[in-house]
Amino acid sequence: MLSNRADGDGRRFLNLSTGASARVDLPELSLHHLETSTEGLLLLRDKASHAVRLLNPLTRALTDLPPITEDLGGAYAVWTGPFQSAARIIYAGVSDETSPSSVVLLMADRHLGRAIAYANPGDQRWAVVDDEMWRPDQPLSCRLSSASTMRGCFYFATVEGYIIQVRLCPEPRLVPVVVDQPNTQYNMFCYLVPPDDHRCGGMLMMRYYLNLDHLSADEQRIMKRRRKVMDVIRVEHHVKAQRWNLIQLFEVDVAGKRLVPVEDIGRHRAVFVGDVACFSLSARRFPCVAGNAVYMGARGARCPPVGVRYLADKTADPSFVFTTDVPGFLECISMKQYREKIPELNLVPLARPCTLQEYLVCCAGLLGGLKD
Repeated sequence: MLSNRADGDGRRFLNLSTGASARVDLPELSLHHLETSTEGLLLLRDKASHAVRLLNPLTRALTDLPPITEDLGGAYAVWTGPFQSAARIIYAGVSDETSPSSVVLLMADRHLGRAIAYANPGDQRWAVVDDEMWRPDQPLSCRLSSASTMRGCFYFATVEGYIIQVRLCPEPRLVPVVVDQPNTQYNMFCYLVPPDDHRCGGMLMMRYYLNLDHLSADEQRIMKRRRKVMDVIRVEHHVKAQRWNLIQLFEVDVAGKRLVPVEDIGRHRAVFVGDVACFSLSARRFPCVAGNAVYMGARGARCPPVGVRYLADKTADPSFVFTTDVPGFLECISMKQYREKIPELNLVPLARPCTLQEYLVCCAGLLGGLKD
């Protein structure tokens, strides 16, 4: 979903494989909160009853999933919690390990807890996966970064950089794929990008470091001195005169349980990463998008400070610039924080016509995308 329109419940959608786009009126959104999307379907929460539903935006077919009830503990607390809470995050995926396929929900709130649950349409209740069994001496952080599916399996990443598979058969459990990553003290965002269907590329992990504090003083000096051949980026900062960011890209070797550093993703592949969605598209299909590049999802009017990272020459563009439909907010602050008090707040284009890149970075970074 690229954007929402100012005139009611209209939304703009784009098919990343074919390039086809459509404007669709979805009156169902007046009665539901849009929580997330998966496999082209919208996951909705009924505003009155908290019922769980999947909506096909093109056919408008609405599918009921089992209710998330109080006996599910943390799952109920998070699902029925404040919709616009900055501490809350919901991801969904489809696992083909069961027949029929199961919808998997990954829900977390720093104040209310976390839960992983799965169900099929027609089930009476959700089944909850024990999310601490894989490492009981160090419970999984509530701070989740991203989720992705690959070959019918559902994976998610934590803020520490761990990658975990939600395995449903023969019994539900979490399987660590990549663990024991360096301690980054929460200065890092991790994004899982689904495989590129057109190029047979694997699942990627992109790490975006807000500073270099995880490195030793000597390592930091080397990074800064050799920045033209390294991944480090000098950015302007609203408090400091400048600070250093670091972007690293890896291919996820699931069988080998390791991350393989990647310097090139192909001159026709572009990757968009954000808190809401991560995806690839073909620069051949969309020639206005730069290939072999990583686009950072918009989190605010000028947030994050890096807009595009070009992998071939390791250069970077600053953030895309937007404004809000309610003036007077700091441009470097995440929209999610402001929406706790002003739920209807949206990003709008600074100038029109809006470019496809602007639509896509908002699609990746903000629930509901850009406001037309």
